[in-house]
Amino acid sequence: MGSEPESPSDSPRHRSKRIACRQCRQAKLRCEVSTGGAIPCSRCRRLGYDCKLDTAFQRVNRRERLEELEKEVQHLRSSVSTIPATQQPLPSLPTPSESYSAATSIVDPESSGAPLRFSFFQRYHPYVPLLDPAITADQYYARSALLFWVIILVASRRYTDEPGLFVTLTAPVKRLLWDTIANPPHTWHVVQSILLVCLWPFPTSSLSSDITSILVSTAQTIAVRMGLHRPEAIQDFSRTKRRLNVDEMAEVARTWATCYITAQIIATIDGQIWVTSDWMVDRLCDRDGTGMIPTSLKHQLLISRFSARVGQFMSGHPQGPTGLPRPGEVMSLLALLEREYTELASTLTSQISEENKILLNFIALQLYVFYLLEDTDSDTRKRGLLRAYTIALETITTMNHLETLTDTMPFGPISYFRALSIAAMFILKLSYSNLGPFLDLETGKRCFNSAIMLTRRISIEDNDLPGRTSKILTQLWSAQARTGQRDKGPGLRLKTRLAASLVHDSMWAWREQFGGQMSGVNTPLGGMRGPNNVQEPGMSVPNDGSGTEGLSLEDVVDAELLALLPFSLEGDDILAAQGGC
Repeated sequence: MGSEPESPSDSPRHRSKRIACRQCRQAKLRCEVSTGGAIPCSRCRRLGYDCKLDTAFQRVNRRERLEELEKEVQHLRSSVSTIPATQQPLPSLPTPSESYSAATSIVDPESSGAPLRFSFFQRYHPYVPLLDPAITADQYYARSALLFWVIILVASRRYTDEPGLFVTLTAPVKRLLWDTIANPPHTWHVVQSILLVCLWPFPTSSLSSDITSILVSTAQTIAVRMGLHRPEAIQDFSRTKRRLNVDEMAEVARTWATCYITAQIIATIDGQIWVTSDWMVDRLCDRDGTGMIPTSLKHQLLISRFSARVGQFMSGHPQGPTGLPRPGEVMSLLALLEREYTELASTLTSQISEENKILLNFIALQLYVFYLLEDTDSDTRKRGLLRAYTIALETITTMNHLETLTDTMPFGPISYFRALSIAAMFILKLSYSNLGPFLDLETGKRCFNSAIMLTRRISIEDNDLPGRTSKILTQLWSAQARTGQRDKGPGLRLKTRLAASLVHDSMWAWREQFGGQMSGVNTPLGGMRGPNNVQEPGMSVPNDGSGTEGLSLEDVVDAELLALLPFSLEGDDILAAQGGC
């Protein structure tokens, strides 16, 4: 007798099918979990999300939530502005409408954990100790609605219990920020708000659309107009007589120190010049016996002051368009600055934290970029670049170690992303040059691959700047593996961006290789100098000489990567597009 026919409920087509995880369902993205893939899925693993399956999960209408939050912010600002400054009571904390799922647990400090405020001071604040953790959320809002919401915004970047919260908050907080800037007078809490946004910036997919440099200049201007750089004489910058008490003096000192540090970081990243020093900065670095600022902040201030000195020494020379010293002067200036750096590092070695050691290495790499701007082939230059290679390896190794211990990359400030970028590009530049025989190339490859993985950990949304950079680094390595000239000395064509010249030169190389900008004309696929063997970043560093002749770009590049490239594919033609990284 034959077996009984399979019931409809037992047939494969009627079995319950796998669903995508909550994060991918919210984002309307394909998830390998739905096709039997492992948990966590690759997207959640890359972005640090909590990958969960939930059959009852319903997507949240972000547009409605955003509109509700915008109305709430406007209502709160109107309510606060109608109360005279001298009679303002301690207001109830703002809570979004009842339909907002995070509601009280996000903004009420008396709730069972106040997770976002706690997350900010536990995860983000230690990197740049600007604020006072003892102040309650009520008090922060009473001081500045903008500061309160910026703290919530920064904390929401990795808030896994409400993964869409950061996206929801970004637009209204950005609007509140610009409205506050446009309506003086300002307080130093506005300066603090802007600095936090600069250290943990709004996501962007392009350097040209990044507003961080504009914001930090605004913060510096407001701070100086208020007299934060001269706290003992702050009444000279005010319409009323006032003196700061001890706590206020400490807060102003922290604010001005952080302003200087942030401005120096952003200026150097952008290839600009910041002031060499400042009376208050020198006082906090050299003559502060009262501990006005935390030790970790003082170390960052010392590092930033040296970075400013490097920029001042190596710029402003009028004999050429680059503003660099004459060829015969570069090496002597670099020797002097290297001695000063060695003294600074020696002074800090016994006290500096591993996190601040990253910043110390970061400014060392910025200093060594100037060796690449010199065209000589001297032994002094070669030795300097070999030292740069060693520091690049050390930087990535330190960051990899910290990431293993404390999840540093998802929560660290913008300087960590930039330190990774310059370290990886130094490894790339020197590995494919005539210095290769003197380098530990295998360690360099491993560190380069680690840099790609760590950069992806920094990414907070698809196609943001860290996410794009991780893929650009992969493409650049593949291009060098295929076409790199190991018999030539390392150098740069772009020489006008000071310490940022290496990064911007690498970006231009990427545009020429993959962006259809070779010699200013559209470049067909067959005429590109870049490789066809582009590998998905984060898996393994491309092996030298591993070609994939005969394959098109579509055969070897994933769809996500194709989507971000600044050209489209039609047959064998590449249509160059405007813009780029």
